[in-house]
Amino acid sequence: MKKIALFGLIAALLFVVSCHNDDSDNQSDMSSKYKQFDKKSHQPNSQDAGEKWNSVNASREDEDIDFFTERYGWKTERKGNGLRIEVLNAGSGPQIVSEDVVTLEYTTCLLTGDTVYTSKEMGPKTFSIDKSNEIAGLNEAVKSLRKGAKAHVVIPSFLGYGVAGDGQRIRGKVSLAMTIEVVEVEKNN
Repeated sequence: MKKIALFGLIAALLFVVSCHNDDSDNQSDMSSKYKQFDKKSHQPNSQDAGEKWNSVNASREDEDIDFFTERYGWKTERKGNGLRIEVLNAGSGPQIVSEDVVTLEYTTCLLTGDTVYTSKEMGPKTFSIDKSNEIAGLNEAVKSLRKGAKAHVVIPSFLGYGVAGDGQRIRGKVSLAMTIEVVEVEKNN
């Protein structure tokens, strides 16, 4: 009886060892197959694909902005990040800087010319520069102005509401055209 139990124990150990070796061989085999697939994959590197997608869309958006500014006769200056601004009235006083609190009269349009928001409908917009939830493009545009200044601004989508939109009237991936007037500036010294 002891011989049968010993034989059974040895057989069980051999079975477990052989299964373990098969699993590691199988894992090694799967790892090499994955590496081969990864090398042969037709899918581009996600970072490269994202950069290409952004480049193509930024180029299209730039063309749309050019078309809009030509159509409406806006003589905007292009900033390095794609923001466009045309100062209609320079205003007076010190330049607006980060943390200043400004109040704006505004009209916001899509590049189709459709108005989506106005201060006549919504009331003036008051916010702290770079310290509020306002879109980056508006913060940057206002920093190039002074109290009493009036300007045309075109904000590319990535400086506006991005791919999500504002959840109300502005859908994602949309450039915005704004006419803004700085009616009040509270300096934050």
